[in-house]
Amino acid sequence: MRLAVILLQNAVRLIGLVLIVLGFLFWARQAYSLVPLHMWLGITEVVLLWTLALLALQVRVTLGLVVTGLLWGLLTVAFGWNMGSLLPGRAHEIVRVLHFLIGLGVIGLAESLAARIKRSGRTTAATTV
Repeated sequence: MRLAVILLQNAVRLIGLVLIVLGFLFWARQAYSLVPLHMWLGITEVVLLWTLALLALQVRVTLGLVVTGLLWGLLTVAFGWNMGSLLPGRAHEIVRVLHFLIGLGVIGLAESLAARIKRSGRTTAATTV
């Protein structure tokens, strides 16, 4: 399981970096044709977060952190999917900042879950996935 957690954690980091770069390109009013890619990578990032949350549940990481990860992923998808219709005009910048912060929260929660899984001492080969 330890190898799986390391792979998931690094995938979250890599995809997170790509999402941040794409997001800043959009903020600079560039590369709008890549919005669908950004959305699918965002969904992938949330699925990785949920996978880490379920693995954390299996090794008995704090239930609050696991539930937070699951709910934060749901919030992320819902907010990202609907953000285009929120606060039109100049006020939409608030939505963009919130979107950025929510996305950073996904990365942070994934990092926390991965670290707790590794520290749990239950990541041996005997643990089933």
